[in-house]
Amino acid sequence: MLKRMCLPLLAVSLITPLYAAEQPTNPSSTSAKQATPAERRANIDRNTQSTLKLIYQKYPQAKAQIAKAAGYAVFKTGGVTVFFLGAGGGEGAAYRQGKATYMTMLQGKVGLGLGGKETREVLVFTDAKAYEQFITQGWAADATATAAAKAHDKGAGIAGAKRIADGIYIYQITENGLMAEATVAGSKYSVSKELNQQ
Repeated sequence: MLKRMCLPLLAVSLITPLYAAEQPTNPSSTSAKQATPAERRANIDRNTQSTLKLIYQKYPQAKAQIAKAAGYAVFKTGGVTVFFLGAGGGEGAAYRQGKATYMTMLQGKVGLGLGGKETREVLVFTDAKAYEQFITQGWAADATATAAAKAHDKGAGIAGAKRIADGIYIYQITENGLMAEATVAGSKYSVSKELNQQ
């Protein structure tokens, strides 16, 4: 059991250098490393608005539910899968009462495949303690979170979102704008000191 939980996180450390090397270089666009923290924050905020718009179009009732939640976080991620190991990462922000805390996310996964994908994630916190722990201590999701999402937990929650932990729900959206099955095992979320410096 411990081995299954640790392997995805181990993949992050092993594959992250490869993931960085695989990122496309486009002279007409500014990469995360070339952009200033202010530009990256602006890009994160734009992604947040466009991602929430997609969710609200599909689940109109989610808008009021998310507004009443203890907080939410939005991430845009990309990744590369090589043979049985994969890794990815992205940037995003957690929001509460109009205040943004900018964060980074690393992903490690195990599975057969070759290629890359881009996804967007929205984490909704219905519990204030869960949100505070997320932005003060970060969070590393294990296989339990993915299992909880696949269980399609009903009950009092957020429209269209899947429960992955007590007080935490998730949406995952593919690069085509379609809702995806929530897979978060091996994801590690951390506050970015660089992005939060004004």
